[in-house]
Amino acid sequence: MSRITFEISEKLHQKLAAVAAKSGRSLAEVAEQAVADYIENYEDVYKTDLCTVDNLERAFFLSIGE
Repeated sequence: MSRITFEISEKLHQKLAAVAAKSGRSLAEVAEQAVADYIENYEDVYKTDLCTVDNLERAFFLSIGE
C-alpha cells in the first residue's frame, strides 16, 4: 500500500466526507475508490480515442490507395 498526500477544497472534502458517512466507509476508502474510478474511466476514454484514431488513419490510408 502506498501513501499519497494532497490538498482538496473544503467543499470537495465535505462532499467526500458525506459520501463516506452515508456509505459507512472511511474517508480514505471513498477517496481511493474515487481515484480508481477516475483512472478506469480515463483509461476507457484513452483506449476509445486510440481506437478512433487508428480507424480514421486506416480509413484515410485505404482511401488513398483507391
